[in-house]
Amino acid sequence: MPVPADPTILHPMPGQPRVVLLKSLVKSPLTEVGEYSYYDDPDDATAFETRNVLYHYGPEKLVIGRFCALGTGVRFLMNGANHRMDGPSTFPFPTMGGSWADHFDLLTGLPGRGDTVVGNDVWFGHDATVLPGV
Repeated sequence: MPVPADPTILHPMPGQPRVVLLKSLVKSPLTEVGEYSYYDDPDDATAFETRNVLYHYGPEKLVIGRFCALGTGVRFLMNGANHRMDGPSTFPFPTMGGSWADHFDLLTGLPGRGDTVVGNDVWFGHDATVLPGV
C-alpha cells in the first residue's frame, strides 16, 4: 500500500520552491486550509497570504478544503473590499487620515457576505478571482 506524502511540509516537490502546501504556510486565524491543498507561483509562493488573500479584516473566514489546486495569481477578495453604500458617498474617507476617521464609520454597515468556502478537490486556474462569500 502506498505511503501518503507528508501534508505538513511546506515544499512537497523537491527542487520546486514554486509549489507550497498551504496548510503549513497559512498563519492567519481567519484562514483555514485542508491537507494537501497547494499554491503554485514561480515568483514567491510563500507570499500567498499577503499577495493573494486581500482585504481580509474579518470576522469572515476563508476556508479552503482538502486537495485543492490554486494556480499562479489566484486572488481571494474578502469582505473588507466592499464599500459602504448607505452614506453620502462610497469613498472610504477614514482610510485617508485626518479627522475624517472621527466622522465616518468605515466597517459598521458593510454588507456581510459570510465566509468564503472552497470545497474539497477544487481547481482554480491562473489569475482566477474569487469574490467574498461564495
